[in-house]
Amino acid sequence: MTVPALRPFRAEIPQSALDDLQNRLRGALWPDDLPAEYGVTNERVRGLAEYWLEKFDWRAFEARLNAYPQFLTEIDGETIHFLHVRSSRPDATPLVLTHGWPGSIVEYLDVIAPLTEPASAAEPAFHLVIPSVPGFGFSGPTRSAGWGTHRTAAAWTELMSRLGYEKYGAVGNDGGSMISPEIGRLAPEKVVGVHVTQLFSFPSGDPAEMADLSEADQAALAHLQWFYENMFSFNTLQSQQPHTLAFALADSPLGLLAWNAQLFGEHLDPEFVLANVALYWLTRTAGSSIRFYYENAHATSQPKGPTTVPTALAMFAGDFQSIRRFAERDHANIVSWNTYDVTASSGGPGDAAGHYAAHEATEVLVGDIRGFFAGLTSGWPVLTAAHEALRSVLPGVTDWSAPTPCAEWNVTQVLQHAAGDQLGYAAAITGSGGPDFNPFAPSGSLTGAPSEFLEPTLTAAAAAFAKVPANATEVPTPLPQGALPAEVAAGAAALDAAVHAWDIAVATGQESPLTSQLAEQLLPVAHRLAEPLRGFAYAPALEGAPEDDAAATLLRYLGRNPLWTA
Repeated sequence: MTVPALRPFRAEIPQSALDDLQNRLRGALWPDDLPAEYGVTNERVRGLAEYWLEKFDWRAFEARLNAYPQFLTEIDGETIHFLHVRSSRPDATPLVLTHGWPGSIVEYLDVIAPLTEPASAAEPAFHLVIPSVPGFGFSGPTRSAGWGTHRTAAAWTELMSRLGYEKYGAVGNDGGSMISPEIGRLAPEKVVGVHVTQLFSFPSGDPAEMADLSEADQAALAHLQWFYENMFSFNTLQSQQPHTLAFALADSPLGLLAWNAQLFGEHLDPEFVLANVALYWLTRTAGSSIRFYYENAHATSQPKGPTTVPTALAMFAGDFQSIRRFAERDHANIVSWNTYDVTASSGGPGDAAGHYAAHEATEVLVGDIRGFFAGLTSGWPVLTAAHEALRSVLPGVTDWSAPTPCAEWNVTQVLQHAAGDQLGYAAAITGSGGPDFNPFAPSGSLTGAPSEFLEPTLTAAAAAFAKVPANATEVPTPLPQGALPAEVAAGAAALDAAVHAWDIAVATGQESPLTSQLAEQLLPVAHRLAEPLRGFAYAPALEGAPEDDAAATLLRYLGRNPLWTA
């Protein structure tokens, strides 16, 4: 069987198409103006249309796109367009990044440079494959039916194999957050991890699922209900009669702009919005793209059982709020669950601030992707588990000044100290970096969100240990013991993170993230390291109790009372 060739591609829209677009926009017929409760407003669309006519420069965007290597190939009877940007780093991890509707490959242009060529050698690097979903953009209108989540995921597994990648990660947003887990389901032996910005898991109808939901989860359900009642018309129509709508979208750039703009938040810059919309218009894929919803709604079979590959969620406030109880039913190996609130302004409840995180919050999303994949590829699962324990307690903190079991420090100070510890290990291994504050005299004051402060420190530590061979006998550490065998050094960093995660959890009334399994892995490390550190890091060991489990045993050995309360 002959494998279709990979053909180099450049975006080169004919000038006649750009001229036609200008003429259509100038001659557009406008509807009567109505309030926002009737849909996207004339004011919103007029502002974008005028920007499209007077300021948006397609040729400049085209040049930006053509600065990256692009290719076309044929998979399963359809043309597939993709960017393929390789890192100069030999240790880079391949990733396939998938967009949704009404987004496009435009979503991911901002993350290319920091992911492929990070500023620091301590940060992980990635080879990036960014395909246009069949029926979208330069993949062109689809000629066959059935291009929903499953068929697209299967095409991506073929694409990655065709590119020579036998181990890779999958990253997604919106529709890509459905496609990426399916890639992992189809090729679990190849996909090292799945990173998404939404986990679209909903109540199954079992009343037991709804019992004892937290206030945050109830609020997430309430917002989902609001979205269904006020913003869901696009999904209903595109799932039932996409071709009826396609006549309007294919004939009127103003109609396309209004229809797609309803899901581009008002806080987004017009350059980003119009680059996406123009890409649909100039590739004639407005109609074929919306069929993705029809194909999913009419799929004859659904996947059975949960996904099993390591999965990470980076969830942004204002966007779809995933509920972990439902997500864990559908995804059995969620190892990272982070929530971020990074958008200062919003255009209202329908604005979905943070939905296009790769563009809106590039540094935050890049950091989350780095941390997740560095942990997976490091070969140090105990460190990954401890880092996740520390991450997991931050969303549950309501009082950052609360006292903790850790000396005289409050919760913020413990977080600062824990972050400084991780930077210390990273600096010892790499010979550069390190905290720009004294971890042993934390100020108790943060200028930004706690998660934004913590995440780069965990990423730095994970990336540093990712370069450490498992059989290394002398790994530099910031501890008085100096260099240690690799397993002990990684365990020491994990011990720091896990114990401080426990400190924060018990200080704020949360369930302990220090599981018996993690504690059992850390106890031998504690026995090897604790004695020289007593007096400034750990108090004298406490006497055990008959009912102690592994976590309590570890805590008492380190001088912490497992029954401590504020």
